[in-house]
Amino acid sequence: MTATAADAAPGAPVLEARELSKQYGRKTALDRVSFSVPPESFVVILGPAGAGKTTTLRLLAGLERESGGDILMDGRSVAGLEPKDRDIAMIFDNLALYPHKTGFQNMAGPLLERKLPREDIRRRVDAVAAKLRVEHILERLPKTMSGGERQRIALGRALVRSPRAFLLDEPLSSLDAPLRFELRSELKRLQREEGHTFLMATPDFTEALAVADTVLLLRAGKIVQASPPEDLYDYPADCEAALFVGSPQIAVLQAEFREGLVHCAGLAFPLPAALEDAAGHMRRAGPDGFLLGIRPENVRVLLHSSSESGTDGRTGGIPGARDCSVGQVTDIESLGLQSVITVCCGREHLRMLCSVAQRARIRIGQDLTFTLADRERLTAFDRVTRRNIIRRADGGRVFEL
Repeated sequence: MTATAADAAPGAPVLEARELSKQYGRKTALDRVSFSVPPESFVVILGPAGAGKTTTLRLLAGLERESGGDILMDGRSVAGLEPKDRDIAMIFDNLALYPHKTGFQNMAGPLLERKLPREDIRRRVDAVAAKLRVEHILERLPKTMSGGERQRIALGRALVRSPRAFLLDEPLSSLDAPLRFELRSELKRLQREEGHTFLMATPDFTEALAVADTVLLLRAGKIVQASPPEDLYDYPADCEAALFVGSPQIAVLQAEFREGLVHCAGLAFPLPAALEDAAGHMRRAGPDGFLLGIRPENVRVLLHSSSESGTDGRTGGIPGARDCSVGQVTDIESLGLQSVITVCCGREHLRMLCSVAQRARIRIGQDLTFTLADRERLTAFDRVTRRNIIRRADGGRVFEL
């Protein structure tokens, strides 16, 4: 599959991978991966451990040799070039700071290797340090710095070079949650204000959705989806993509389309417009049915049964239709302002969000009435291939069946 980030920014790609492959003995780490990174864009490679994220970055940086395919920078092949000749800066997850050198010396390292005049080095390091707000630790050793300060020094060491592209290998993985949030905002600000080109690898979908112009979802050495972050969430390529992106996790339930209604988890409702294009596919599935994806934020708790919704449980007076269902509460997880409620409907388990006030009236083991807040935001998948079968709201298909 060819994943193109070209829609994220105009211009020829700064970096491009064409049918890039990497094998370690009999193990295939990357399998003909293709994508492009436009100038001044923030592209994120998202995937679980072992997907091939770090391998991809190391190949692009020239730290490893590809088994097949080609790597281009500004339209020219760089396959076979040494890392120093690729004009790429790479920031590792382990930071790799010199422990015996000060913050200034660590940041100035790449410029000292180029033998630039000392006044130029001081000027460039001071300018980057001011942007990263680390002027006060330039004379300190890494062991006296916090994790966030060390991360900023490592980032500054890359920024002083002003390379054509930055490769970031899980740069925030070792930081605690508040610091991760702060630094990912800082990364996005720097990329946007300075016009840098970033390619970042992360297993954290929240990071990807927060900073990326384009997300490349990598699984087992292959790109399974390349899209803007909002499309990755709303139109996942398959069940695995839907389950990987989002917290609380989406519920993927068995569903059936018969007599003009979608039947799932005790609900029965007319086919939403978003699923109309897949109606033929659903009918062919017959009693085997299809898979329906329902995100927790799209389920509404009704503590006073169906009367709270102003209905008697029917949908538009259509015979056999019901817009409410009942399930038994099996788990309650508090998230502060909201709680995640898990209910069991026969063999299916469905997650939903509720407010603090509602949570106080819910107990494990009780029967809970619920409805869907917006049926147009449902996602459907083929039962066998597990691929997305819906059409986007703008009329384009997400992926071909």
